[in-house]
Amino acid sequence: MRKSRLILVTAVLLVLAACYWAWRDRDRVALTLINPLLKGSSIEQLQGLQIGVGRVSIERLNIGLDSNAELQLENVRLLNPVSLLWAGSRNRAQLTIDKLRYTPRPIAVSTIPQPDHSDVPPARDLKLSEMVEPLYRYLPEKLQIAELRWGKEATQIGTLNLRRDSEQHSVHADFSSGGQRLSVLVRAPEGRARFVAHLGTEGQDPALSLTGELTPGDSGTWRGTAKLESDLQQVTDLPLSENLNDIAASASGKLAASIEMLVPDRVLQLQDYRHVSARLQSESLYLTLPAQLLGAAIQLSLSTRDPVVVKLARLQPLQPEAISGSATLKLTPTKQQAPAKAQAPMLELQVDSGTEQGRNSLTVTGSLHLDRARAVLQAPRWQQKLAPFSIDSPDGSVLFRGNASLKPPGDIRNSERQWLSDINLSFLPESRISLDVARAETQGSQPAQMGWQKGKVQLQLEEVLTLRIDQWPGDIQVAGGPVVLGALSDSGDINLDSQLQQIACTIARSTSCSMTLEISSEKITQPAINLVVHKPAIHTQVNVMLEGSRQRLQLQDMELSAAKIVRDETTAENTLLVSPQAECTLADGEPVCIAQQLTATLSILKTGELTASGSMKFGDVQFNRANRQPQLSSRFRSENFKLQIQGGYQLEPQLTGTLSLNGDLLRGDGQILAGPLQMQSQWHHNLDSAEGSTEFTLSEAAFSQRQPLSQSVTGLPMDIVAGTVSAKGHLSWPPTQRDFANLELADVALVFGDSFATGVKGQFALQRPGKHWQTVKPQPVQIDTLDVGLPVENIHFLLSLDENQDVKLGNLSAELLDGRLESQALVWNLVGAERRSQVSVSGISLRELTREMETENFAASGILDLQIPLITSAEGATVKQGTIEARPPGGRLRYYGAFSAEVLSNNPQLKLIAGALEDYNYRELSGTLEYPPSGDMQLQLKLVGRSASVDANRDLIINLNLENNIPAMLRSLQASRDLTEALEKQIQ
Repeated sequence: MRKSRLILVTAVLLVLAACYWAWRDRDRVALTLINPLLKGSSIEQLQGLQIGVGRVSIERLNIGLDSNAELQLENVRLLNPVSLLWAGSRNRAQLTIDKLRYTPRPIAVSTIPQPDHSDVPPARDLKLSEMVEPLYRYLPEKLQIAELRWGKEATQIGTLNLRRDSEQHSVHADFSSGGQRLSVLVRAPEGRARFVAHLGTEGQDPALSLTGELTPGDSGTWRGTAKLESDLQQVTDLPLSENLNDIAASASGKLAASIEMLVPDRVLQLQDYRHVSARLQSESLYLTLPAQLLGAAIQLSLSTRDPVVVKLARLQPLQPEAISGSATLKLTPTKQQAPAKAQAPMLELQVDSGTEQGRNSLTVTGSLHLDRARAVLQAPRWQQKLAPFSIDSPDGSVLFRGNASLKPPGDIRNSERQWLSDINLSFLPESRISLDVARAETQGSQPAQMGWQKGKVQLQLEEVLTLRIDQWPGDIQVAGGPVVLGALSDSGDINLDSQLQQIACTIARSTSCSMTLEISSEKITQPAINLVVHKPAIHTQVNVMLEGSRQRLQLQDMELSAAKIVRDETTAENTLLVSPQAECTLADGEPVCIAQQLTATLSILKTGELTASGSMKFGDVQFNRANRQPQLSSRFRSENFKLQIQGGYQLEPQLTGTLSLNGDLLRGDGQILAGPLQMQSQWHHNLDSAEGSTEFTLSEAAFSQRQPLSQSVTGLPMDIVAGTVSAKGHLSWPPTQRDFANLELADVALVFGDSFATGVKGQFALQRPGKHWQTVKPQPVQIDTLDVGLPVENIHFLLSLDENQDVKLGNLSAELLDGRLESQALVWNLVGAERRSQVSVSGISLRELTREMETENFAASGILDLQIPLITSAEGATVKQGTIEARPPGGRLRYYGAFSAEVLSNNPQLKLIAGALEDYNYRELSGTLEYPPSGDMQLQLKLVGRSASVDANRDLIINLNLENNIPAMLRSLQASRDLTEALEKQIQ
């Protein structure tokens, strides 16, 4: 018995000790007990907890909300706390707070993985039928907050008073701040709910008034009505946020709105809302939208001629049932120097809705005036999006009208959202847009290379451009044209006129668009590369297809033309590029372009001493980018292609081959055919460094009189009529030491004017170790016959070309008039520098000379030797102080009719000499020879001999000064023979 009492006493003492400890440390104990009951929120500080009979007080209470905000409460007093928990509808609790401060906390980015809430059960449905009871059960009978602060700096202060009347089934709340008052009255008698809210300045009519009612209906629904009336002039004084305060400061006019609907008991189930009817009416409503929205302050004006009524069969998915009414919307940029109401609007929109033939229709008419939108278009936010371009001086207007129809609710399935149909938006022909477009300095950009600094861009509709949508949401059809576009730079380097015709587009998941594009210009210049294009033009059918990240551009019947293209010393006239079809595909940012055929035609192309005309056909053209480098490949062949070199040489070659581009490196290989000429070449050219090279091989070409070189190449100073020619080489630009050229002639017959050479044999090897071409070593050359009027035979020499551009014929030997011509070195310079050579002519037969000259009044015999000091320069060939001498025993001269009878009758001495020359035997003949560049050779001869017609036993010395034009004499000799016959005789 005693043991049981001891245990009981001990237990009582322990309970008393625990209660004492809990009371003494009640602030911390309360945190431990309450925080687990708060979901997402927590009490961070509790100080000064006092619990008494019928009251609880707390000196300071800090609560962290799950929204990262914080509540700080001071001097909290709760009367009748037990009534709050267990009294039910008889709740008599009263709550008083001296200070309440609400501070939103900044949201910090956390790298801590968040817990998975996928297994958390969904929140309990919120039912209207169950909201009234908790309202009366848990809401204190009286709630008073003497000082309520909110905001980041907690500078906004207000007071809140709330009273609940259980007998009147009402809740009345008043909130005041800075002279403004919000009053809310809610009554819920017999399951209904009515509410009235007024917002405005104390002592004035409310700026906003909202009234509404919820009445129970059938099948667990509620009939809800609400009406909003506003006087926007009064909104100016309301304590709003900075942005809203700016809007409210400019607001004026009246706005009234009302709504009726069937509300489901489960108020959050939007798909169960039915028969929604909203009505909106405004009277001279004006407000100013802040610059943050569109980049400039814009005044919005809204007025309804007939109230706008919108009826929805269903809220989610949205199913409009009917729309009626009319409204006018205007947007006007504000200016400080003029009131916005007095300014012309930037955008004016007239919306009308009604019923036509049993269907609800919507009609829109409006205009956008760009000259009044300058402040918006020049705002920094839009200019940054257009960088590096900027726009200025907008002008013109866009006029449009549109209409649409609403589907009857019965035609809309629950799973469909296509409630709007037959949508048409037409841009009218009077529409015109003009903008000044400037480009910031961006080195290397295409506009910069083309010289676009600033210019005007214009767009004009000549006919209606229509957008049509059969059902919304759905495909968009665009049709119309023509649309005229123009671009003119201030510098005049770019002047484009373009036109889009037969526009037909479908905008959907896979968008397609087709149109006829025409672009023309008087002139386009690109100063960066010295390029000028005169009268360029483009005409093509454009088809554009977009599907996801894949874009396809197709050009059909494409024609690109230019009257004249000039770059540096290169000129192309009447250029035309034609392709039946070209296609480009862009996938993952990489373009791929294909054209089966491209034909480039030009009437004339001049570059340096080269002139070309005709067509080049390109086949299997492919272009793409790999590793950010362009790649191109194509086949090519010429058609009616003509080349003219140095203004005289012409040929009509057939060019075939392939070319490719990889980055900046352009490569090609091809074949040139021109009669018997057949050349293979491989070449490459670097577009960036303008460096390249080619290797060529001229296969052995055989010529004949029936197929001479002149049939392939016309205008050459000479023709090849027999023999074979072959060559190969390597050429670079700029020149390098690897360049070489090898030429081989075998039994070649050449014709130049009325002269010819046969049996030409030789191999020529050239290289370029420095600036100029040179022979590797002296090259042996043989010419069987050289006929310039007098035949020269068995010509042999060593041909060389040195770094000084000296052409040297070494060890020259030839046979002439039964004699021999020799020179250790015959030299002339290709650039005209003066060079001296010594030529020896020995054993010349005068008998053979007279035979070749075929003269009837002159005959001679004897052997002559000549020493000719030859000088060559830019002026031509010159001989000074050449010598001539006859070999013993001399010879005979017979010259008849040298002088007329009249001349001889007046000069007895001349008559004596003329008689002596008719039969003169000379022992000695010597003299000098002069040959100027004019070709008039001068001989000063001294002859010692005897003439039987004068005195057969006495020497007669005759001094002769002879002058003869050698080129004329040779031409005379050439004319005296048949060239063809002589050539055939030599060839055979």
